[in-house]
Amino acid sequence: MKLLLENWREYLNEKKWEDLDTDKGQWTEIDPADIKASRDPLNVDLSDQLFDLIQTAYAPIGGNYDYKNSGQLPGDEDVWVAVDLDDDPEPDALRGGKRKSAGTKLSVAGHDGSKAGKDAYINKTAELLSQSGHYAEMSKSIAHIMLKYYNVPAVEDSEKVQSILGTNKPINWLGGHPEGKYPGINGWYTREVAGNKDVLKIMLGNPK
Repeated sequence: MKLLLENWREYLNEKKWEDLDTDKGQWTEIDPADIKASRDPLNVDLSDQLFDLIQTAYAPIGGNYDYKNSGQLPGDEDVWVAVDLDDDPEPDALRGGKRKSAGTKLSVAGHDGSKAGKDAYINKTAELLSQSGHYAEMSKSIAHIMLKYYNVPAVEDSEKVQSILGTNKPINWLGGHPEGKYPGINGWYTREVAGNKDVLKIMLGNPK
């Protein structure tokens, strides 16, 4: 029976992380087509492995806004990278994004809950945001980490932020942090996110 299932997975072009050409400790690009082809409810596959990381990372805030189950991956994200750090044959951290006119917008993350997984996700985020053509909307703890410990630049031009987001995502520009935090950084704004009004955000990185 197990051999039959493996043959069926191969016929469907389903993959698990172990099937990809990866090296321990090295971030690997994942083809979104491989994620989509692996959405089999009967087997643990690549989409399940990645979703587990997303679910762990977003559990403290009640889950990811866009992904409620593994069958929804890869969604609109067309950039996926992940890394395996430990002895088991599964990924431990990931970053996903969307290619936009302003560059790659980092939009989803994941980790296995371990210190190594969290550190890898944070370090990769900072690395990408330091590169031209990479940016992200951030808030709360991850924004704090990027600003305080990695000196990631903020986009402080309200018109540029609105242009990048598009008119369908209107912002209420604040400039400075509403509680006076991060003096000298004037890129804070609020907007509606997934039906939640007045979510505090800042755009970080180097959009085109």
